[in-house]
Amino acid sequence: MTNWSDEQLERLVNVDNHKMVKDVAGETRWMHSLSQGKWNTHSIKVFEDEKIAYSWLYFWIPKWDSELRLRKSTRAIKVRKRLKRIKRSVRMIISDKIIEMSILLPNYTHTDIANELGVSRSTVTRALK
Repeated sequence: MTNWSDEQLERLVNVDNHKMVKDVAGETRWMHSLSQGKWNTHSIKVFEDEKIAYSWLYFWIPKWDSELRLRKSTRAIKVRKRLKRIKRSVRMIISDKIIEMSILLPNYTHTDIANELGVSRSTVTRALK
């Protein structure tokens, strides 16, 4: 696992966010852009040939992509497990379940939450006020 954030990994996977720059001595440096328009040195290694630098880039892109997909799938599994626990809980009242679901799944509409819990949309609206 790398220390890159998910957003940084998404930018690293995109080939357009990398460039190889020749310096005064004719050596190639690998640069990346993780923030809009700001280019930083990616590798401390100085490459003698641009082809070698690009081979390193194309070696790392699939690794970053697989790590990003693993993170997303792991997160999705955790969300599904938490959602299942919320729905099955007998200790939580409906309003608490609705609040927990709205926190867990912020992009869910009131109708989506109502369908998941088997309650009316107005119940969800009341609980979230």
